[in-house]
Amino acid sequence: MTRVKIVIFDSIIHSGMTKILVVDDDDDILEMMCLILESYNLTPTCVPDGKGIREIIDDINPALILMDIYLGKQDGRTICHSLKESAIYGHIPIILYSAGHISSESIKASLADAFIVKPFNVQELVNQIKLRVQETIK
Repeated sequence: MTRVKIVIFDSIIHSGMTKILVVDDDDDILEMMCLILESYNLTPTCVPDGKGIREIIDDINPALILMDIYLGKQDGRTICHSLKESAIYGHIPIILYSAGHISSESIKASLADAFIVKPFNVQELVNQIKLRVQETIK
């Protein structure tokens, strides 16, 4: 049964059907993240902040959210916590990332599914995305 799930997951990933919401206030990083995801046959929707994030989620129904912690006047950990506490959005895996010194306690409190330190290895990022999306298929 696990083999079937992996095959289905690989088919979904390779078909380009896996939608990823990327949230980052740095235009250069946002563009880079989207290009990376597209190169792995993922379908990114890239937004510069967390404003209206619930409406965006409703519109695109992402398999995963990839979000920077420092979003100008917003904090990705707070947005993450709010989404994870929601009965509607809590099932969506969220990976937070940052170049700043971030305490493990704040990541745990955010309820994020994973945290990646910038600069990150692209393969590590993609592996984390695949792992988190695959967990939702179970």
